[in-house]
Amino acid sequence: MQFRFHTFGELETILHTEKIAAPEYGIKREAFMTGVPEARILPEIDRRIAVTRDALIKGLESPQFSRSGLTKGAAAAFASSKRRLIRDELFTRSLAYALAINEVNACGGKVVSFPTAGSSGIVPGVIWAWWDTRENRAAEGAVGRVHPCNPPYAPRLRDAFIVASLAGVIIAQSATLAGSEGGCQAECGAAGAMAACALGYLEEQPLGACFSAAALSLKNSLGLACDPVAGLVEVPCVKRNAFVAANALTAVDLTLSSIESIIPFDEVVWAMKQIGDTLPVSIKENSTGGLAITPTGLAFKQALER
Repeated sequence: MQFRFHTFGELETILHTEKIAAPEYGIKREAFMTGVPEARILPEIDRRIAVTRDALIKGLESPQFSRSGLTKGAAAAFASSKRRLIRDELFTRSLAYALAINEVNACGGKVVSFPTAGSSGIVPGVIWAWWDTRENRAAEGAVGRVHPCNPPYAPRLRDAFIVASLAGVIIAQSATLAGSEGGCQAECGAAGAMAACALGYLEEQPLGACFSAAALSLKNSLGLACDPVAGLVEVPCVKRNAFVAANALTAVDLTLSSIESIIPFDEVVWAMKQIGDTLPVSIKENSTGGLAITPTGLAFKQALER
């Protein structure tokens, strides 16, 4: 079986030739790439999923405040707010969960880099939001009250994470997942594509539709600057996790309405690579441009250096 691929087209051909479902293939590929027996792959995946659950619970139950003062418990504040413009549980949970996980990262807690630490809230945030809204009746009630959900996990939930990872593999192979190389389109943008792919899978869409949703999400993150204030993964990173989670939801809603990306996923990733290569160095994670050099951004930097 072929385990190396760079495009969705190549992945689709492998799945068709081998007559294997994407999640099963993802597990076999992981076993091949790591040299770890398949029997040990699933428990490890579950362990990492559990880390994401613990992080979102921590971020919602205990407002996260960083030493820099740039992270100020946004997730807990948003989850407990009674004022809502969009009164939809899935939408609210997605934003709250994405914020919570990334705030835990900003405050030195344990997260899974999915695909990076700065974008760690997006994929698990939307997957868990979907699960708690549609499947996990124990999570009913206030958004800020989220119950533990321990492994082993339902195959469908686990498979959503695996499908998301396959989209991430393609972006990593054909472009980059590093903000220092491609800007934030490579971090939050990639995570949004992965999240959209996972949500499409959870909504029982064909794999081609899942990757069309991923293309829609990624297209609308192309060119994102990586300009962290004071060199910290907090501003604009934390709140951007919520914005890109909403981006992924929008992409899947369009896909469910039979609206496809005119530009195929593989070509969107190609475009992302070209854009990343031409972005100014000042907005590739080194804090020498963009938000990092605004008066307020510089004031935070100077205060932290004292």
